[in-house]
Amino acid sequence: MTPLSATYLAYLAVSAYITIVVGHQLHKHGRPFLLEVFMRNATQADAVNHLLLVGYYLTNAALVTQTMTCHVEVATWDDLLPILSSKIGWVMLVLAGMHFFNLAVLFGVRQRIWNTPTDLKFE
Repeated sequence: MTPLSATYLAYLAVSAYITIVVGHQLHKHGRPFLLEVFMRNATQADAVNHLLLVGYYLTNAALVTQTMTCHVEVATWDDLLPILSSKIGWVMLVLAGMHFFNLAVLFGVRQRIWNTPTDLKFE
């Protein structure tokens, strides 16, 4: 096996692991937040939770496959770790940004549905 093929396999393995573990945690621990957002309507909260999970998996799969190509020469095994960490780091940064965007949207939905004032001031 060449260092380049090892890089691709390691990237896919680590990305798949991160995708599955983080997706499961977001789905499991996001339910109470969504129940609060949707005024304890479990059907609606669960539907949105499943849609967010599917969107997360699709987005992560697309991002991983788009960033899989290696434009740097991987000649030795020492080249593997910096390339791998850079690619995985970018995937995690993009997904974290999307997660915080989703939270901001859901927080806004909650404020609109519940029509409650917030301590946060957006000016």
